[in-house]
Amino acid sequence: MERQKHKDRKRRRLTGVILCALLLVICVAIGLLLRDKAEKTASEANVKYEAQTGNIFLHEESELKSLTLIQQGKDPWTVETDAEGKLHLLHEETGEPSSWTVDENIAELLMSVATNLTYDDIFAEKRSEWEVALDAFGLKEPLVTAVFSFHDGTDVTVHVGKSADPENNRYYYMSVDGDEHLYAVSAGIMDDLSTEQTLLHPVPRLEIQSALLDRISVKNADGSIRKEWSLQGDVKDRDAAENWQLTAPFTYPADYNSIVNLKENAGNLRLGVFIEEANEETLKLYGFEEPSAILEFHTAAGSTGTVGMSGVFDVSDWEEHLYTLTVGGSKSEMSSYVLYEGCIYSVSDFTMSAFLNVEPTSTVARYVVTIPLTSLESAVVEKQGQETVSYVLEPVEDAGNGEEVTEQTYRCLKNGEEIPYETFEAAWDRLLTVTVSGKLSQEYEPGNVHTKYTFRTVSGRTHILELSELDQMHDLVTLDGASRFYLIKNGMTDLP
Repeated sequence: MERQKHKDRKRRRLTGVILCALLLVICVAIGLLLRDKAEKTASEANVKYEAQTGNIFLHEESELKSLTLIQQGKDPWTVETDAEGKLHLLHEETGEPSSWTVDENIAELLMSVATNLTYDDIFAEKRSEWEVALDAFGLKEPLVTAVFSFHDGTDVTVHVGKSADPENNRYYYMSVDGDEHLYAVSAGIMDDLSTEQTLLHPVPRLEIQSALLDRISVKNADGSIRKEWSLQGDVKDRDAAENWQLTAPFTYPADYNSIVNLKENAGNLRLGVFIEEANEETLKLYGFEEPSAILEFHTAAGSTGTVGMSGVFDVSDWEEHLYTLTVGGSKSEMSSYVLYEGCIYSVSDFTMSAFLNVEPTSTVARYVVTIPLTSLESAVVEKQGQETVSYVLEPVEDAGNGEEVTEQTYRCLKNGEEIPYETFEAAWDRLLTVTVSGKLSQEYEPGNVHTKYTFRTVSGRTHILELSELDQMHDLVTLDGASRFYLIKNGMTDLP
């Protein structure tokens, strides 16, 4: 009897083992089928069905409370709305909102996705169809997780995974907590949710008006001037463009085209990404204990006019202003840290190279005469042993036949006697083409001056050009008291 009972117990155990094995096989088979189906969903997701577009949610901007973004491999950050609907970054340690509002353009992008989150398709309608293969969709470790909180107490959490369209990257897999579906979300929304925290801080625009610039300086860390270009006169002068001088490290009339280039580069200067607010710690960290250079751009008060996209001419008034950019350490091979109005930014080295790397000598005038005819009022020529000759240009106010003058014309007086204006104009044009022959290795004091030109401009400025013997073949050129170049003897053309 006992032997029979033992056999029955052995049969029951064997039957149980067989049933457990069968149950395990069935579970594995079901799991594999679900996984195969999920992976098939992932592989077939690239084939576009008839789009099933729609909204995950749709809210008014006033309903948004906060948005938190958790981006793969980066620190999470949260922006919160204030009473006026402006976005502020919450400080990581204190949880308090920043004193500054998020950059207007970035805030617009974030607000757009945080109030109207849409999907472009539905890849699966049941979570069981795709949740067993999160890796296949990149949702086990999402590229981005976004938490949208609203004033009505609701929160929506979404996860964005891999591209559902690897060839073109137009769509990404997206899941929503508490939602059964596997969605396709557009690359545009993915871009908005991938916004870098560094882009949140507003970056001021350097509105350096090139037309109002009257001084450009590059200084050393101690404030001493390394190189400087200054306008000799007023920005409103008719001939202001021709009245610039290099004033450091030495004084000499500046080349017109070089100044145009410097002014254009100043007008195109842009601050890059915001790094941090300046304090004792960050100034030391980013190389501002001993700045590599200080850039200063001084603009005079005045007005500028622009034509908008609609074709309407608009006039803007500007106050006198000094823009100061302090250059710290290098951020990369192509950018540096710059301090501006209490904040540290990154700036492209290429945009600053026009000022930091330019050789001062390359910006001075190589032409012996630098005054265009339109800016000339009078010229006096004094040569040793010859009569002093005076030329005066006068505008013609009356055409002489009773008709109104439609185009400004001039007449030329030589020692009080009128000569053909065209003759003087042709001679002056030839004079403007005369360039210096070479640069002096050192500054010379002018000796016996054998030819002196005194030019007076329409803005009332006086320029003096003197030629004195340097050696048997060359003359020393002294322009407004500065001697930096020499000229081959008899290299000047004569006025009529």
